[in-house]
Amino acid sequence: MSSPCIAPDGDTPLVAAQGQAWDAVLLVRYPSREAFIRMVADPAHREITSLRSRALDEAGLQPTTPWTRRVG
Repeated sequence: MSSPCIAPDGDTPLVAAQGQAWDAVLLVRYPSREAFIRMVADPAHREITSLRSRALDEAGLQPTTPWTRRVG
């Protein structure tokens, strides 16, 4: 199951390419990359993906790894 981490409204960009101003940002946490892969491979999810794509002008997908505190 995914969980939204942050979903702020966009504002005037400070550093961005010309025409790249987002009105909203959504950061979502998935339990694992495998869980994300299972979700996007699910036929029910694939059926509704076009709805999201038609609703967005631009989207980015950036996998990340949590920072861990290093001692020493």
